[in-house]
Amino acid sequence: MVLKKLYTIFGRKQKWQFFGLGIMILIGGLFETLGVSMMVPVMGAVTDPAAVREQIRGMGVLSDIADALGLLQSDTRLVVMLLIAIIGLFILKNLYILLLTWRQSTFISRTRNDMISRVMREFLNRPYEEYLGADIPTVFRITDSDIPKMFSLILALLNLTTELVVSICICTVLLIVNWKFTAFTALIFLLMTGFNLKVLKPRLNRIGKTNQDIQSRIAKWRIEAIYGLKDVKVLNREDFFIRNYYESGRIGADTDRSYSVLNNLPRLLIETVFLGSIFAFLAVYIGTGGDVKPLIPQLMAFAAAAVRVMPSANRINTYLTEIAYEQPALDYVYENYSGAMKADRAMRYTPAVGTEETLTLTDRIELDGICYRYPGTDRDIFVNASMTVHRGESVGIMGASGAGKSTIVDILLGLLKVQAGTITCDGVSIFERYGAWLHQIGYIPQAIYLIDESIRDNIAFGIDADRIDEDRLWEVLAEAQLKEFVEALPEGLDTKIGDRGVRLSGGQRQRIGIARALYHDPEILVFDEATSALDGDTEEALMEAINSFHGKKTMIIIAHRLNTIAKCDRIYEVRDGGLYETTLEGKGLITR
Repeated sequence: MVLKKLYTIFGRKQKWQFFGLGIMILIGGLFETLGVSMMVPVMGAVTDPAAVREQIRGMGVLSDIADALGLLQSDTRLVVMLLIAIIGLFILKNLYILLLTWRQSTFISRTRNDMISRVMREFLNRPYEEYLGADIPTVFRITDSDIPKMFSLILALLNLTTELVVSICICTVLLIVNWKFTAFTALIFLLMTGFNLKVLKPRLNRIGKTNQDIQSRIAKWRIEAIYGLKDVKVLNREDFFIRNYYESGRIGADTDRSYSVLNNLPRLLIETVFLGSIFAFLAVYIGTGGDVKPLIPQLMAFAAAAVRVMPSANRINTYLTEIAYEQPALDYVYENYSGAMKADRAMRYTPAVGTEETLTLTDRIELDGICYRYPGTDRDIFVNASMTVHRGESVGIMGASGAGKSTIVDILLGLLKVQAGTITCDGVSIFERYGAWLHQIGYIPQAIYLIDESIRDNIAFGIDADRIDEDRLWEVLAEAQLKEFVEALPEGLDTKIGDRGVRLSGGQRQRIGIARALYHDPEILVFDEATSALDGDTEEALMEAINSFHGKKTMIIIAHRLNTIAKCDRIYEVRDGGLYETTLEGKGLITR
C-alpha cells in the first residue's frame, strides 16, 4: 500500500531515481554479505592455515589462481594476503556505502524540496475563489510537516530495504555455516517483528494521526495570535492564546513522548531476547555434551556477522515503527496531491491563455448582465447587473455594508468568475487576454499588505532586486506624495518598515500602496475603500493624492464615505443585486 501510494505521487523522473536507488541498495547488500562471508576463511586461515590451504587446493580455478600468486607455498603468505584482501574489500565496500548514502540523501532532500515547491506552485495557481474557504493552517502543515514526514518515511523505507537485503544475504551465508543456529536466531527475530507489526504498528498509526491533527491546531493558534497581535493586546486576550497554544503544544509533546518510547521498544526487546536466546542456545549445546572447539571459527564468523546483523535487526524494527508513525502524513499527501502538483514543468506561475497578447483601454470597460453568487451558497450577490466605465473617467461605487461593493471590484479584476454575463475592455473579454488586463490595473485595497522589508522592496513588491527601476521608484513616491517623507529618512528607500508596516502611520501605509500600484504605470486605478480606516484629516490628505490622478487615469473608487467619491464623474449604487447609476444629491453619510 505504501509503495502504491508513492508510485502514484512520484513523477516519472522520481520513479526512475527510486528504482535506481533500489538497484544500488541491492549491490550494497552484496558488498556487505561478501565482507561478512570472507570472515570465515580468513579466521580459519589465522587459526589453522594448513587446513585452509588444503581446502583451496580442491577448488579448481581458485586453486590455480592461488598457486600462481604463490599463496599455497607459505602459510604466512596465505594469511597476510587474505588479510590484505579483506582490508581492501572493506575499504571498497565502505566507499560504495558512502556513495549510496550520498545518492539517497540527494534524492530525499531535492525531491522533498521539489514536492513542497510544487504544492506552493499549485496553491498560487489556483483560482482566487478557492482561497476564500481555504484552511490556511492545514496548508502550512502539508508543506511544513506532512511532506517532510513523508520523506522521512521514504528514507526509512530505503534504509529498511538496505537492512533487509543485508540481513537476508548474511543469513543465507550463515545458514551454510551452521543452519541450526541461524534458523534459531531467525525465528526469534521473526517473532519480534511480528509483535512489532501486530501490536505496535496500529498504536503508532494512531499516534501519527494525533500528531498530524495537533500540528494544525498549533499552527492555528500561532497564526491567530501573531496576525491579530494588536487586537489581542488591546482586548487583553494574551492569556487566552498563551493557554490554548500551551495546551495544544503539551498534547503534541505527550504525543512525541509516546512515539519515542514505542519507537525504542523494539530495539530493547530484540537486544534482550536475541542475545538471551543465543546464550541460552550455547548453554544447552554445551550442557548436552556438544564440542565447542569445532564451533570456534563458526562462532567468530557469527560474532562478526552479529556486529552487522544485530544493529540491522534493531534498525529494521525501528524503521517499521517509523513508517507506521509517519504513514498518516503519506496518506494525507496521497489524498491531496493533485496531478497539477505532480506535473513536471517549470517551477513558476502558469499564466492564463492569451497573456502574451496586448490589451489597451482606449474606449470603455463594460460589465454586462453580471450574475454572481459565492461558491457553496444560494444567495445571489448580483443578478443581471451592468456598469460602464469610460477611459479617463473617475467612477465611484457606493452602497450599504454587505451589498457587494468589494465583490464587484473582485469581479472586475477577474478574481471571481461570474455565473453569467461578460466583462469586456473595448469589446474584448478580459479573460481572453487576462495577463494583459491585469497589467493595466493598479489595485489599492483598504488594508495594504506590507512585508517586513525596506520601502524599496515594498513598492517594487515581487520584483527581483536587480530588476528594480530606482528612478521609477522616486517617480511613484512623488505621485503618491511620499517623496519628501522618504528623503528625510536616514536610510531613505532602504528603511525597514517592520512587520505589516508597524513603523508607518496609516496614511503612509496607504501611500506605499498607491506607489506600489503606480510602479508599472497602469491605465486603471482601483481603490477598494482605500481610505476607510483613516481618520478625517489623514483621509482628506490622501484624497488630495487620489484626486490628483483625475483625468490622467481611469479610476474606480469604492466609497466608504461620500466625500471619497464627491469628485467622481459618475457614481453607481450597489443595491438589490444590481448596479444603478445615481448622484450624491440628497445622500447622507454612508457608514458600515
